[in-house]
Amino acid sequence: MDRDLLFLIGLVFLPLAFVALVSAWADRRRPWAALILAGLGAAMAGWAWLTHPDGGYDLATLPDMALEIVARLVN
Repeated sequence: MDRDLLFLIGLVFLPLAFVALVSAWADRRRPWAALILAGLGAAMAGWAWLTHPDGGYDLATLPDMALEIVARLVN
């Protein structure tokens, strides 16, 4: 799997983890789904960041990278 795709999937998992955490807190449940999503998201984004050949990602290049990945998947 592509490093950029893993990075973006990891970044998508992190806000979902926050939503799952708030939902579990509101229902007074244990936040297992939130912990799993946060762990997976952080691991995927962290691995992609550390193994990126240019030393990491820039915040300014994230929109272009996301559009490039979506274009590759659609095409």
